[in-house]
Amino acid sequence: MNNDDFFKNKIGIIGAGNIGQALALKLKEKKVTSDNLLVSYNGSIFTFSNLYDKDLVDNIADNSRIVDECDIIILSVTPQQFSQIGQFNLNDDTLVISFMAGITIDELQKQTGSSNIIRIIPTGPDTICDETAIAGAYPQQDITDYIFDLLGFDVYNVKNEDELKYMSVAGCLPAVFTKVDLDTNLDDIKKFAVDFPDFIEIAKKADKLKATENKDEFIKSFMTKGGITEAIINSLDDGDSLYDALVAGLKRNDELS
Repeated sequence: MNNDDFFKNKIGIIGAGNIGQALALKLKEKKVTSDNLLVSYNGSIFTFSNLYDKDLVDNIADNSRIVDECDIIILSVTPQQFSQIGQFNLNDDTLVISFMAGITIDELQKQTGSSNIIRIIPTGPDTICDETAIAGAYPQQDITDYIFDLLGFDVYNVKNEDELKYMSVAGCLPAVFTKVDLDTNLDDIKKFAVDFPDFIEIAKKADKLKATENKDEFIKSFMTKGGITEAIINSLDDGDSLYDALVAGLKRNDELS
């Protein structure tokens, strides 16, 4: 994969929340043209205002146009919203990159019609914007390796889809460590990492991404209603240990699938 090959593709982002907007801005920064970048959103005035402020209004399209025209489709809606989109009826080889936690490749194939599915779970939108995102991806593919490298992601290509559930929790860690201290909770991290040893290394990297100011706003940027970060933060607010809070995040991931 080279620049010329990639930039011939038309890219559609379905879901213009925090992650979707961050991806759109970063792709434009990397010189994906407006003609080759489409973004859909749920129609809220608040989201439209954000798209306007970020000069993304000309990229707005509906889902049907994205499905009809795009070579690469990025799914950045919440898992709860995904089933509401309906059937895509894509060609079997259309590349679909899912940023959703909990929704399995099998479920994605059934709803989209494509067999060319990649799942990736990154840290939050701020880390995408400043090219410090840590992410877990499965399965590995040359074109998505190129895209993730272009976006500046530090990618862990996990061995199987089951390991992505740990990355779904890892993606929340910059927000979590903005709230609790890693060093004093390192034993909880090690306990949680028994079945996924890379989690310790990822946690130490994520600790460097925590906010030192505007902490509440930073944590909020990671959270979606009913999502994994919310489950972890709520557990911590209830006085649970970090280990128990991370387990609550895993449980929420399973509930979303």
